[in-house]
This record gives sequence, C-alpha cells and structure tokens, in this order.
Amino acid sequence: MRVRIEGRDHFINRLGRWDDAVARAKAQAISAQIWSDFQQGRLDQSLHRYKPLVEGQEPDLLAALKALMDEKRQGRVTHAYRVLKRYGAGLRTWQEVQTFLDWMADDGLAASTRATIVSTIRSVRPSNRALDAAAINAPHRQVMEEVLSIPQIQRVLAHLKEKEQWFYPVFALWLSTGLRNSELIGLTWDAVRFAEGELLIAKSLRRDGVSTHVRRWGTTKTGRSRVVPLNPEIVELLQQHRLRMGELGLDTHKGLVFVTPRSHGHLYDSGLEKAWKRAQRRLGLEPRRLYAQRHSFLSHALAMGNSPADLVAAAGHRTEQLLKTYAKPTGRITMPCWSLSE
Repeated sequence: MRVRIEGRDHFINRLGRWDDAVARAKAQAISAQIWSDFQQGRLDQSLHRYKPLVEGQEPDLLAALKALMDEKRQGRVTHAYRVLKRYGAGLRTWQEVQTFLDWMADDGLAASTRATIVSTIRSVRPSNRALDAAAINAPHRQVMEEVLSIPQIQRVLAHLKEKEQWFYPVFALWLSTGLRNSELIGLTWDAVRFAEGELLIAKSLRRDGVSTHVRRWGTTKTGRSRVVPLNPEIVELLQQHRLRMGELGLDTHKGLVFVTPRSHGHLYDSGLEKAWKRAQRRLGLEPRRLYAQRHSFLSHALAMGNSPADLVAAAGHRTEQLLKTYAKPTGRITMPCWSLSE
C-alpha cells in the first residue's frame, strides 16, 4: 500500500496480496483512517500508527530498539527492548501506550524504571505523540540516603579489614577517591603514580549492556583523562597490596590492580555488591548500593571545604551537576563569627 504525503511516497507493507479480498479490505480501512486523521489534523506523519501488527507486535519498533541496543550496548536499552518484546503488543495509540504503562506497573517495575523504558522507546519513535504524552511520576532519588556518615564509613572499613581482607583495599580506595564502578574495576597498575601520590584515570572497563558478565575497555564517561589525588594512607595500602599481588604471580606493572580471589579475572559489580552489603548488614546498617561510595566521598569532600572546581577535576563531573547532586546538608556547618570588639 502506497501513501503520498507532501509529494513523497510512503509504503505500508505486510497487508497481503492484492487478489486477497481481506487484504484489500484492510488497505481500505487503513486508507479511511489516514484520511480521517488528516482531516482532523491528527495524521501521524511517520505512518507508524497505521502499520498492522505482526503477531501482536510492531516489528519496526522492535527492530529499531534492537539496532540501538547493538549500537550502544547499554543496559537500559537492552532492558527496554526485552520488556517491550515480552509485552507483545503495539504502542501506536494513546490507549495502547496507557495499557503498556499499566502492564509495567502490574509487572512490578519501579516508576523510575518505567520512565527510563518509555524514554528509551521515545528515542527511536520521536514522532509518536502517544508516547510523547505518556507521563510517569518517578520519585527523585535522595542522594543523602546514599551517603554514609564518617563513623559508619570507619566501621564498615574496619569490618572489611578484619573479615573481607581480599576486598578491603578495593573499598578503602573507592571510598577515598569516589571512582566510578567501571573506572575502579578497570584500574591498572600503570595508572597508579606512587611517587606523585595520585591516579591517572584515562580508561574504564565498562559492563556490556547486552552480555551481562562481559566487559569492554573504553574511555572515561566524559572521554577525558583526569588525575585523582591519593592520601598517604591509601598510597601505603596500595603498596602493600601490590606486594601481595606480586607474591601471587600477578602482573603488577600493567595488570589490573583488583581481581577476583579465585580466577584472578576482573571484578564484577555483583560480587562487589555482595561483599559491600554483607558488611553493612553485619554491622546493623541499612545496605546502600555500590554507588553510595561515590556519593559518600564527594558529599564529605565538599563538606570539608574542598573547592568544587578541584573536586570537579578529580571526579569527572560538571560543576553544576556536582553542586546539584552532592552539595547537600551534612549537619557539620561551621558558622562565621564576626568580632566586633576593638
């Protein structure tokens, strides 16, 4: 079926053969709907709305999402594709989109997850007005809920040092630098500058969004290298850790700084999260997610009076994003005192 819009031909396929009376009836019904929508100013210029479903699904939409998944290899895109494929119905009209939103809610997906899925689908269907009008009230995550107090950090590290000796250097460095997960997992010994007391963060070992346990080397999130200072205690800890890794016959020149205890391969978020949350539960603390270490470091570093510009350089953030996300009350304000006596 061919439709001409503003001098350009568009084709709607999968209707059947012309000598099939049912296929002709479908074409006539679609033509009538297109003409009606055009007269009322509601025409979907992309014509996606008028294309028939195949086994209840939109093959073009699924193909577009799969292409984006293969290109970006991001977890959020992969999840959106798999959820929509599992849903098994179209998203062409407002009613269809609303039914999809209700289905996701009934399936137990959090509001923030539903919002991310809809946003991802919109990126490959920007002309879909029904998707554009979809509204999901996702509560904003409170950063302070992720921040551990200084006594809590000290307790967790002390527990790890005693009970989780293999992972203790990992979390001690993490809480002292606020590195991103992929930067910490991909940290190699040639990036550790012992003499200068700093790290050179120029690469990351990112999780492949399509294959869960596969990681790929890449740049930092911003695409730029940065220097992260180390306090003397962490420098000494890394030196001790290097000696231990050398005794195990591991590469302490360009190899990974942190590896798994058995296979000596790269670390996984899932394994780190188990050790991290296990330590907090044993101490009677509400377990925070892994990213709490970055939140805790930056929030306390700001509260200590560090220049936001310096922290931006070390953290790989934009100044406005750093202040918006991490500049939260900590209860440790120091009030100025104006001496009026002569």
